[in-house]
Amino acid sequence: METRSSPNIRTLHRLAQQVGIPNFKKLPKDVLFVKLQEQYDMDRLLRTEARREKIDTLRKQKKRKVEDAESSCAIKNTSTTVSNPRPKKVKLNTIDPIMFEPIGNKKTCFKFARPNGTVVRFNIESLVDYLLASGDFNDPETRIPFSDTDLAEIDAIARRSGLNKPSVLDAKHNENAFSETKFRRDALLALERCAGEVVTDILEIIETFDPDDAQMQLVMREFPAFLDYYRQLRDADPAYASKCNAHWRLFMQGPPNRPNTDECGLINVVCHFFKSCDQGAQH
Repeated sequence: METRSSPNIRTLHRLAQQVGIPNFKKLPKDVLFVKLQEQYDMDRLLRTEARREKIDTLRKQKKRKVEDAESSCAIKNTSTTVSNPRPKKVKLNTIDPIMFEPIGNKKTCFKFARPNGTVVRFNIESLVDYLLASGDFNDPETRIPFSDTDLAEIDAIARRSGLNKPSVLDAKHNENAFSETKFRRDALLALERCAGEVVTDILEIIETFDPDDAQMQLVMREFPAFLDYYRQLRDADPAYASKCNAHWRLFMQGPPNRPNTDECGLINVVCHFFKSCDQGAQH
């Protein structure tokens, strides 16, 4: 009698899955029915499921009404736009993104249209100098690559402007021109990342270790490792190393509105050590 009056096997399986009964598919229907009835109050589960289905139905109806309203508004706006077309004006920048100087001759500046529809202008001289010096033929702000068509246009504008500069298109396809520059840049980035990992380890030691153990770890392991990486970075590019050092000191201190916890004053010691490394002191 219990099996005949019980829900079908799909409903029983669905309820068993909701309450987390293990291996419910292997249980006979009558056993599963008794288990749900006695241990989980199956009537309550059925009421909860019915209430959930009702709520889902109401949400779908509400969502359908909102979509219908949005589609009607879109149709209305489209008809208004067709009847009264207004061309959208693109706002152009007045400051060169590379040198932060005012845009010079507007007829000889290079305009770059980005995929999102915005247009940015560059002073042709600063853009050519940037591309030839860095060997990085991308938009300096968004890192979007310049196509060969863009580079050919830059060369044409440079010739009209009377700039006696090498071709940026030829420089891009000259594989040997920037090999040494790229190798040096990659090496600097690798040293900066290695030193940055040591800085992260130092902060973790300060925040998690016992003060005595933290001092031993810093003096015996972390400080020598950091100094080794930083000496190589400073010998290769002192200006870049100083910028990284200043960034690491700010990272150790934390943001002004929520500084890093430092109960034993070790962060001040570490910042003093970083500053001494930047000044070339021997440790």
